[in-house]
Amino acid sequence: MRFSTKYTLALQILIICYLHKDEKITSNFIAAHTGADASIIRYTMLDLKKKDLIVSKPGPGGTNLNCDLSKLTLYDVYELVAEPSDNLLKFYDFPDTATTIDKQIKESADVIFENIKHQIFNTMKETYVSDIYKDINLD
Repeated sequence: MRFSTKYTLALQILIICYLHKDEKITSNFIAAHTGADASIIRYTMLDLKKKDLIVSKPGPGGTNLNCDLSKLTLYDVYELVAEPSDNLLKFYDFPDTATTIDKQIKESADVIFENIKHQIFNTMKETYVSDIYKDINLD
């Protein structure tokens, strides 16, 4: 399954806001920890801000977490940043020479991969963002 980097970046932003709550968190601060471009970070932060997961003050204010990560699932975050057009499986458009068997292969694969997607999403719905950092040694 392919997840966009926007999804993993959103998770990182939330966790960085939690772990560095006593520091001034800016897009440049997050960029230094993630390697992502600061402008992409700002766009992702806007998505998180729209859903009240973070609050930020322009200029010298910085960003703070505004939610309990032990109540926020990985799926919740996925829903915030996923593109509706994201497909689990992408086939090429069928050529005029495609046979019925060719189309049946796609249909069969679609069913299997849709089941896999549901299993992954169910696991994500049972896993909390806090599970990612619970074993991190903060010393």
